[in-house]
Amino acid sequence: MKTPIKTLLSLTVGLTVSNIALANTYPITVTDVAGRHVTFDHQPQNIALSTSRIFPLLEIIYQKEAAKHLVAARDDMRVSAPSMYASYIKQYPSLKNVPTIGLIKSGEFDVERFINLKPKPDLFILDLSNIKLAEDKGLLKKLNDAGIKVLTVDFREKPLKNTVKSVQVIADAVNRSKQGDAFAKYYTSHLNAIKDTLAQHPNAPTPRVFIERAAGYSDSCCRTFANGNMGAYIPMLKAENIAIAPLDGSETGQMSPETVITSQPNVYIMQTTGWITNDGQATNGIPLGYSPNHAAIKKATTSLMNRPWLQALTAYQQKNVYSIYMPFYNSPYNLVAIEYFAKWLHPSLFSKLQPEKTFEEMNLKFGNRHLSGQFGQNNFKAMSQ
Repeated sequence: MKTPIKTLLSLTVGLTVSNIALANTYPITVTDVAGRHVTFDHQPQNIALSTSRIFPLLEIIYQKEAAKHLVAARDDMRVSAPSMYASYIKQYPSLKNVPTIGLIKSGEFDVERFINLKPKPDLFILDLSNIKLAEDKGLLKKLNDAGIKVLTVDFREKPLKNTVKSVQVIADAVNRSKQGDAFAKYYTSHLNAIKDTLAQHPNAPTPRVFIERAAGYSDSCCRTFANGNMGAYIPMLKAENIAIAPLDGSETGQMSPETVITSQPNVYIMQTTGWITNDGQATNGIPLGYSPNHAAIKKATTSLMNRPWLQALTAYQQKNVYSIYMPFYNSPYNLVAIEYFAKWLHPSLFSKLQPEKTFEEMNLKFGNRHLSGQFGQNNFKAMSQ
């Protein structure tokens, strides 16, 4: 007996509606990047961040409603990324009034005060570097007992592995899977385009690269990354990180200028950000970022480039010294830094790549916001402008 087409359509529609309803029904269980299975019995609304520099995560998920869902955060965006803070405050003035929380690693996190916040958080997004410590201190149990769920994200330790999953897990937990999937599709397609180009040119030269961590933050040199953080980009981009052997298994560490000179990288990248004083002077690095002060950037760049040992490097002599905006190291927008690195490491393969346009597009597409700024540069061009 044939089933009438109208009945089939009705069954199909009913099945679709049923699936949608199931997807939106709590309780749900998600698995975060730390491998923790967390069950939510209701849709979280009030969110706290262990670092305010990942506020773009909320913007990707909630767009213009992002600030309405943030009820507490550590004050590190204002302190460590001032141009980013100024940009977000302009769009979301209420961020100035968000209650601040302390750093777990330093013992400044007051769990009792956190539990008693009004409105009370029902989701605490914690970075991967703090999750074990929070568990060992008994914080996770106290928060869970108080009805506050904790999910782990990671944009800094293993960014290539965990960025997309971090966004999707949070999106799923708060019933915004559509936004998480859209981000995943965009991020993955851009990353695959880079990988495909490299795969099509297996005989391309393998550049030797050094990343100077927090360039200009102190007078000493040279802190760097091996396999973690921005160092994770290097093998994916078919380049050689000269810090791998000297750091001997450590994710981060320090190399002496003499060791850097001996290793002779032909590409040198300064991960940096800086502060602008009231009289327009740059301190603690190159003040890349939103609403850039080009005179201050030029002066700070020149100061770092004038270090005598740097001028002994092949990278300097070949004018392959660059700077990248430091806050990308812990951001769902780290794709932009990866594109800058690809362009600098393989200029002939990625001459048409425009990471600054990618950043503008991602902010507009996912955050519904317009931005401008300077987030990467060739240091020689910056000094000549």
